[in-house]
Amino acid sequence: MQGLAESSRMLDRGGSPTVRQLLASLVFNPNDGTIRLNGARIVMQRASTLSDLRRELVRLLGEKEARVFLLRLGFMSGRSDARFVRAGWPNLDIGDAFTTGTRLHTFSGVVRVETVFNTYDFRRKRFSAEFLWRDSVEAAEFSKTRLASEPVCWTQLGYASGYASEFFDTLIVYKEIECAAQGHNHCRVVGKPADGWGLNDPEVALFRERIDVADDIGSGSALSGSVGHATGAALSSLDSLILKPVLGKLDRLAATALPVLITGAPGTGRGNAARYLHRRSAASTTDLRRLVGMQVDLALCAEVARPAKATRRTPRRETIVIDAIETIPVDIQSHFARAVEEGIEEGGPRILAIANECPESRMPAFSADLHSVLSPLNIRMPPLADREGERLAIAHTMLPALAARMGLKPPSFDAAAEKLIETERWPGNLRQMRGVLIATLNSLNTGTEISAAQIEVALAHLAPNPRNNGNGPGNTAIDPNQLLGSDSFSLSALEHSLYETAMERTQGNLSAAARMLGLTRAQLAYRIDNAPHYK
Repeated sequence: MQGLAESSRMLDRGGSPTVRQLLASLVFNPNDGTIRLNGARIVMQRASTLSDLRRELVRLLGEKEARVFLLRLGFMSGRSDARFVRAGWPNLDIGDAFTTGTRLHTFSGVVRVETVFNTYDFRRKRFSAEFLWRDSVEAAEFSKTRLASEPVCWTQLGYASGYASEFFDTLIVYKEIECAAQGHNHCRVVGKPADGWGLNDPEVALFRERIDVADDIGSGSALSGSVGHATGAALSSLDSLILKPVLGKLDRLAATALPVLITGAPGTGRGNAARYLHRRSAASTTDLRRLVGMQVDLALCAEVARPAKATRRTPRRETIVIDAIETIPVDIQSHFARAVEEGIEEGGPRILAIANECPESRMPAFSADLHSVLSPLNIRMPPLADREGERLAIAHTMLPALAARMGLKPPSFDAAAEKLIETERWPGNLRQMRGVLIATLNSLNTGTEISAAQIEVALAHLAPNPRNNGNGPGNTAIDPNQLLGSDSFSLSALEHSLYETAMERTQGNLSAAARMLGLTRAQLAYRIDNAPHYK
């Protein structure tokens, strides 16, 4: 009986909505097979699915990149849940709304959260907290096979960080200092603002550079939810340079409430363009949600088609940024296209769609229906290779901010380094430039000047040298005419030659070969494993 009484107290512990109230708002509809929590669709799955996903990500990406993926997935989920709570229970005291995150975490079956301390001041953006996580699903699933050498609750850690960051409108970083998968009785996590961990903290740097980011390169929170200026905030110097080629067009499109398609290669500043459009939008468009294309489902389609309702506590209109819109499931694309059309007519949310363009056609790879709805208003972010005369200025502006984040005094470039930066084509665009500058700053021992040689070393480490055309000794260039004239020509043979040549030119470095071919490391590994002629 004591156990039942304790369980009952757990259901009612904390502010509203309590776990009991969350349970009361859970509805299963057998007619359409949906489960909804306070009107929002959720899904139920076995806990082992998460461990299966983790295992496949580690196999395809390696442990480091798999951790980044799951941290960011959790971060996005936490941020989304924070917005869901604020919109679904608009009359909640902000403290209750914030602490609902711990109850949602428990309610979801992921972990039972026990508060050690949780102090916060939203106005001053002060926050410090410590929690015990009991029966963590990530730790439990991992420890079924072996003890971990490092904490393993990656998704949950990202979730806690994303949820808190949304409420404070500044980056909050949680760290797992004990994990049950390592043999501890429970997991223990500590959270505080990023600056509270110190300028040189590697986990903070990871969150800033890889987790709390928009599409490309951001400053502060990625596409944060509430901006609130009809004319938008002043552009940072870096944003001003990144958006310079399209700024006039962005200003024209910002005045509309219609969908905009933003295309270009990864790292060209597509996320910066979306953030700018949102900030420059009409005053009624004050709230922003960010999704990935694969997250679009029929429930979201219905939401996009509905006109927004004006209330005292919620914004009258919403902007939804959909990243990688080409990944919307094929069977959903026509429904989404129709929903966008209806949303235009009915005054539904504004859609900002970010798409990878096909290198051959500069056109995004998704259905004609969706393209016809989204493409009338479009922005193409040019690659750095097309931005002659601007590359050095971008690097000059980027360098001091990166140095400050690393706790360094901003160095300068010598003349040769400046020439190299401007003449380099930067096939990885802003992401590659940022990575090269970070690596170069990290390698500085003494002096305040960066040399061309140091830039060259970082370029060679992080990406294939685009100036190497493959005609030198030891390189086997592919001749398409010879392939087409051969009796044994086949597309698989051409693929085989491409993969072999890329691997030879990068001395077996799979990541560098993938960058050379315009693929991800996981994509190239999969194609090599499944290429019938690859030896």
